[in-house]
Amino acid sequence: MAADDGTDHPRVERILDAAARLISHYGYDKTTVSDIAEAAGVSKGAIYLHYKSKEELFEALIFREGEKLVADLLERIEHDPQGGTLFGLYQHAILASISNPLIHALMTQDSRVVGDLARRWRDDPRFSGTDRFFRLEMVQQLQAARVIRNDLDARVVTYILTMIRYGFLTVNEVIPMQEAPPLEEVGRTLGLMLETALAPTGGADLEAGKRVLTAVLERMKLLVQRPPAPQ
Repeated sequence: MAADDGTDHPRVERILDAAARLISHYGYDKTTVSDIAEAAGVSKGAIYLHYKSKEELFEALIFREGEKLVADLLERIEHDPQGGTLFGLYQHAILASISNPLIHALMTQDSRVVGDLARRWRDDPRFSGTDRFFRLEMVQQLQAARVIRNDLDARVVTYILTMIRYGFLTVNEVIPMQEAPPLEEVGRTLGLMLETALAPTGGADLEAGKRVLTAVLERMKLLVQRPPAPQ
C-alpha cells in the first residue's frame, strides 16, 4: 500500500493525472517514475513520498479510475429515462468503460497499455469485485423489481450474463480490435437484444430498476475506494 495515500492532496492528484496520461499513451512498461514526475511538475523524490514504487503508484491510479468509473455509471443511469432497464445498463456500462482508457485497457487485457498487469488486476479481489455485477443475488433483485422476467431460472440468467461479460473481455483474441464495430454500437445493440429477451411483458419497472442498480453501484463504490494511508 502507499506510504501516504493522501487522496485529498493536490500533488497526489497531479501525479495520478500525469501517470494516467502517460500510461494510456505509452504503456505501463515504457513509462518511468521520472517521466511521471516531469509531467506532474514534481521531483522524483516527491513521488516516493507517496508511493514506494511505480507498481504501487499504478495500484492507487487503478483504484482512482475505478471510483471515477462507478461515479460515471451512477450519473449516466440516474439521468437516463431508460437507465432502469437492461438496455440502459449495458449501454452505459460499455460507454463508461471505453471512456476511461485505463479501465478499458484492463478490461480488454490490452498488453500494449498495461502489460502483464492486466490479468493480475482483473483477478485482484479488491478490484474484480466490480466485475460481479450480475451475481445471482443481483439477478434475483432485478427479477423482483420487474427488470428481468421472473419466469426464467435466475441461475441460468446469471450464467448467460457472465458468459457475455467474459466474452466482451476476450473477444479481441478472435476478432482484432481494428476489425471490431464501434463499441458504442455494440453496447446499444447488446442492450436491445437483452431487453427483448429478458424484459417482462409490458416492459420493465424503470424506477424500481434504477433503485436496484443504484444500490448495487453504491456497494461497488465501496469496493474500489482507495485504501486509507497506513498509520
